[in-house]
Amino acid sequence: MTVVFKLGGSLLTLPGLEVKLQTVLDQFSDKDRLIIIGGGASANVVRDWSRIHQLSDETAHWLAIASTDLNRQFIETLLSFRSVSNREDATRLWSLDSSPLLLDCNRFVRVEEAKSGEPLPHNWHMTSDSIAAWTALRWPAEELVLIKSVPMPVNMTDLAASDRDLVDPYFPQIAKDLRKISWCNLRAPRIVIEPWLSNDT
Repeated sequence: MTVVFKLGGSLLTLPGLEVKLQTVLDQFSDKDRLIIIGGGASANVVRDWSRIHQLSDETAHWLAIASTDLNRQFIETLLSFRSVSNREDATRLWSLDSSPLLLDCNRFVRVEEAKSGEPLPHNWHMTSDSIAAWTALRWPAEELVLIKSVPMPVNMTDLAASDRDLVDPYFPQIAKDLRKISWCNLRAPRIVIEPWLSNDT
C-alpha cells in the first residue's frame, strides 16, 4: 500500500532537514512512499507576481505548481531520491527498490486532470495541501501524512484548521474522502507522527 507525504515548502530551510525527514519516512519502511513537496517561498514569489501583474487565476495556478518543481529537485539532490510523474513508473521503481519517490506534480496533475475529468480548482484556494490530498485520493493511498512546521490542530476539524490557515480552503473538500490523515510537526524537538483525521468505518 502507498502512503503519500506532503512536505511543507517552509521546511526546506530547516537545518538537518534530510535527517529529520528520513526519520519520518523510516517509520513507513514497509509501505510504498510517495513524497509531494510544497511551494513555500517559491510559490510566494508567484503570489507576488500575481498581485503585482494581475495574473489570471489560471496562469497563477500553473506557475505556482511549476514552482514546486524547483523544490522537488532540491530534495532530489539532498536525499538522492528519484522522481516520477505517474503510477506506472512508481510501481516499476518500487519493485526494484523500496526507496521513497518524489512526485513531479506539474506533470502528474496535468495528465491526471485530463484523464479524470475532475480538475482541482485553478485558484489560490487550492495549494499543495490539496494537491497532496487529491493525489492520495486518486492514487489511491491508504494514508496522507502532512509534514508541517506547526503542531497538529488537536481536536480540530479540517474546516476549523482551514479557517486558521493550517491547511488551504479547498482541503476539507477532499479530506472527507480520504481514509486516514496524519500530522507531523518537523520543527518539534521530538518527531512524532500523530493521527489527525480518519474516515475508516
